[in-house]
Amino acid sequence: MALQADNKWHCKVTHYENGRVITRRIHSLAIQATDGRLYTLTDKKLPDAIALFTRESHSGEHMAEVLMNPKPPLRLRDIPKGWPEGRDLMHVIIGFLLLSGIELLTDVLRNFLDMFRM
Repeated sequence: MALQADNKWHCKVTHYENGRVITRRIHSLAIQATDGRLYTLTDKKLPDAIALFTRESHSGEHMAEVLMNPKPPLRLRDIPKGWPEGRDLMHVIIGFLLLSGIELLTDVLRNFLDMFRM
């Protein structure tokens, strides 16, 4: 949980850089997921502390950005279902139509050949 001082919530960030240690406060944290969604943490949603390690110096405002690699979002096709699924039903319908078409063609061919036998 975030830390509170002067009626403001903040997160303690410790930045380790080439042997130097810098401690700062941040009031918001933006996190971008791999699918492009952006999450912004403020107030009580902030963690109590973050530690950053780097070799090169970086300057800027007191803002942290984190690129994370979460699990992909759950899609409907990933939810396990019982049989039959939509794909299975489509295969049954296509198979039925093909068999019906073959039977219709054999009947037409049989009638056509019967015309010449007379």
